[in-house]
Amino acid sequence: MIVDEAYRYCEHQVRHHDKDRFLASLYAPAERRPFLFALYAFALEIGRVRRVVREPLVGTIRLQWWREALDGTRAEEAGANPVMVALQDAARRSGLEVDTLIDAVEARQSELYGTSAVEAEAAVFVAAARLLAPPVDLAAVARQAARAVTFASDPRRSDEAAQAYAAFRAHGAEVPQPALPAFLTVALVPLRLRRPEAPQWRRQIELMRAAWFGFPRP
Repeated sequence: MIVDEAYRYCEHQVRHHDKDRFLASLYAPAERRPFLFALYAFALEIGRVRRVVREPLVGTIRLQWWREALDGTRAEEAGANPVMVALQDAARRSGLEVDTLIDAVEARQSELYGTSAVEAEAAVFVAAARLLAPPVDLAAVARQAARAVTFASDPRRSDEAAQAYAAFRAHGAEVPQPALPAFLTVALVPLRLRRPEAPQWRRQIELMRAAWFGFPRP
C-alpha cells in the first residue's frame, strides 16, 4: 500500500471518529500531524475491539493481531493494513519505539477482563508526545492525563477524574512546549464533567482556548 494513501486513510478515520483528537492535532506542526493521525487511528482500532466483541477471548485474539503486527510477526499482513503502514512509517521517521504501542495493546487486552483503559490511554499520550518532541520521561504525567480522560466518561468516578486532572495540571510545566498538542484533549475534562453531552462546537471552542493559553502549562 502507498504510504500517502495510508496516511490519508488514518486522517479520515480520526476526523470522523475522534473529532477531539483530530482538532487537537491541527495545533501540531503540519509535518508531524500525519504521525499523530496514524497513532490515533491505531488507538481507535484497538479501542473499539471491546465494543464489538461479546466474548473476551475473541477480543484477545483480535488484539493479538495488532501486537504481532507491531513486533514484526505479521509483516506481510501489516503491509496491507493502512493503519499499520502509516504507523510503521511514522515510527521509522520519528524514532518512536513500538514498545509503548505494544503496551497499549496489552492494556486493551486487560480491559476485556474488567481493567480500566487508563494504561492504554497513557501509552497513547506518551507515544503522541514522543512523535512531537525529543524523548523525555512523561510516563507519570501521561498516567494522570489518562486517568482524567478515562474517568471523566464514568459518572461514578467523576471525583477521581477531577483529582487526576488537578494532578496533571500541577505538573503541566514538565511537558515540553513541542509536545503540548499531544495533551490538548485533556483540557476538555472539566467541560465533560460539567456537561457530558456538550455539543462539538462547544468542545471545539474549549480546545481553541486551551491551545491559545498553552495548556497544560500552569
